[in-house]
Amino acid sequence: MIWILDSLLFLCLLTACWCFVSWMDTRGIREIRMYSEEFLAAEENAVRCRVLPDTASRKWADRVELSLYYSGLRGRFPFMSVKFWVLLQCFAALWVWILLDTFTGLLAAFAGAFAVPVLFAAVLSILRNARFTKTQEHLLEIINLAEGFSATEEDPVSILLLCGAYIGGPIGQTLKGAESLRARGPGSRRVLEEMKLMLEHPKWQEFIHNLNVCSMYNCDFVYVLQNSRKSTQRYLTFVKEKQSVKRTARMEMVLIIVLSAMMLQAMTGLMDMSLVWLLWGSLPGKVCSVYMVGILLFFVFSLSGSGRRGAI
Repeated sequence: MIWILDSLLFLCLLTACWCFVSWMDTRGIREIRMYSEEFLAAEENAVRCRVLPDTASRKWADRVELSLYYSGLRGRFPFMSVKFWVLLQCFAALWVWILLDTFTGLLAAFAGAFAVPVLFAAVLSILRNARFTKTQEHLLEIINLAEGFSATEEDPVSILLLCGAYIGGPIGQTLKGAESLRARGPGSRRVLEEMKLMLEHPKWQEFIHNLNVCSMYNCDFVYVLQNSRKSTQRYLTFVKEKQSVKRTARMEMVLIIVLSAMMLQAMTGLMDMSLVWLLWGSLPGKVCSVYMVGILLFFVFSLSGSGRRGAI
């Protein structure tokens, strides 16, 4: 009887979540028509390209859509939309609630159910950061190869497709996807616009944008590639310096925490009182405790803010 009621509850929650997500204003990835008489004189006057949600959007659905796309889940599982992602979370949360309620208790069941969305968000963040890092590792390699092939090819898409045989990681996967897209017959501008959206890294998008503009105005590819290489080198140097500073800050914070714990342990022994009373039993102890927690939170938020993808 309990399992029948749990199944009915599951179906009701599933239906409610589906209705709620369908009601939300989700833009997602869509197609629009871009019109430009200046840049598209040699091609069709109307070019279709994919448009992602604005990276600065505050809408929850837009942020999830970007995370699904740039984490690689949308590429591996085309059906992985925001609606399906929410329903998957609801399904996992309900079964966690049923299992914990059966074996541990109601309080643990609620805690586990509320922890499921946090776990799903953490998985998306880890996959997205890993893809961003792997893209960054091959940036200079693709630019150097493109600079070498630019002496024999005039089309930027052909240059990038020649580089695809020597590049791995997300960039290599993107170039293979661009090869299949090119085989379907669209022009160079559309292929470059698609490639620009496939990877999140700002230097990759800047590199593809420069190639696109260069091809539209028949500029010198070598000059554009040299500028892209210098810009990417400066970016990577800054990233390494920032990572070194963050690593030093973490080590110093760990050292401060260890020294503070040793001092508190010594004070509890000298004053013959418990650690809880020392930290929260008097007004000076409460002020010091709040002050230390504030410093720790400020440190954590500062590091997380400075480590945003693409922040310079």
